[in-house]
Amino acid sequence: MTEVEKNSISREFEEELLTNIIPFWVKFSIDGEAGGYFSCLDRNGTIFDTDKFLWMQGRELWCWSHLYRTIDRKTQWLEMAAQGAEFVRKFGKTPNGDYYFSLDRHGKPLVQPYNIFSDCFCAAGLAEYGRVSGESWAIESSIETWHRIQERKANPKGIWTKQISETRPVRAMAIPMIQIWLSQVFEGLIKADSLVPIVAESIQSVLTLHVDQQKKAVFERVLPDGRPPQGMEGRLLSPGHALETLWFVLNAINEYGSPALSLTDFSEDEAISLITEAMLWTILRGWDATYGGIYYYLDYEGFPPEKLEWDMKLWWVHAEALCAFLLAYKTTKKKVFLDWFEKIKAWTWNHFRDPEFGEWFGYLHRDGSPALLQKGGKWKGMFHIPRALIECMKMCN
Repeated sequence: MTEVEKNSISREFEEELLTNIIPFWVKFSIDGEAGGYFSCLDRNGTIFDTDKFLWMQGRELWCWSHLYRTIDRKTQWLEMAAQGAEFVRKFGKTPNGDYYFSLDRHGKPLVQPYNIFSDCFCAAGLAEYGRVSGESWAIESSIETWHRIQERKANPKGIWTKQISETRPVRAMAIPMIQIWLSQVFEGLIKADSLVPIVAESIQSVLTLHVDQQKKAVFERVLPDGRPPQGMEGRLLSPGHALETLWFVLNAINEYGSPALSLTDFSEDEAISLITEAMLWTILRGWDATYGGIYYYLDYEGFPPEKLEWDMKLWWVHAEALCAFLLAYKTTKKKVFLDWFEKIKAWTWNHFRDPEFGEWFGYLHRDGSPALLQKGGKWKGMFHIPRALIECMKMCN
């Protein structure tokens, strides 16, 4: 890729961020009356539910803060971040310090703190807000939550866990994945001698347990020794989640290096080779040869997937895939990764973008037509798209 091509991609992603994505959330997501953010937004920005989900609040808080820190010091963006931070501060935590899953519009709790990802994203949002605002309470609160996450991660749902782990002690890839990203968010706020071992442990877990070199697949669920659990759970593949995790791992290895991470099983070159090969296994299996785009879920052995939405095409899967293949190309300079980046980008731009009302559709049918017209909801908010666009701009620059 030439400098001209890199600059062209960076400008295109910046334009998408600033003219198509950000204006939608500026206009429709801010709750000027009760504080915090609306995430349940129809195609044209109409609010269809005023409940507030803590991981959506934390994610959007992180985005406004990160935009202010990395793109442009716009007062408006800092004010939007402050609005989310104050709402999270006032209403987000239970008496024991964990974060509720959801609140009503005015901050009254609706759903208990069963989901550790509420804590992860609120911690990330407050950490980023603390950096840009200078508010010491935000930093202190985020660090407290980070320590609480370390206490909870072995049993993240606590008393709300449905699984009987004594019978089948399944490990999910989501925990090491979020630990790697959170460690990047907290870099400089928490001492390296606390962060780096967590990054190393998480990378080791992904590469030795979830990445199966013999089967050439990245499995979502494994037993503690890396074997697959019996049945559908043990065959579950999520191409988007695999690619997101792999680019987090590659980014961390590029930053720290294998020796600093004490990766005893891999040299730095071996780790990079395995990660990027795993990206290719994932996309070759996950790409829909008939209609294009990336499947949401697959069964490794080709049985009917447990997830009924398996053949849908989701916004976040494609956003994370863009990051994965651009970073793989930047790291290895191998054209195959650039070719996949361009192929995924073309499909994404042609199918997810809404030229009439802005932002991206979140949920497409297999053929790429919109399944739902909403731009936000309980699970989609302001996060994956702006983060991916910023990361790709950063890689090009």
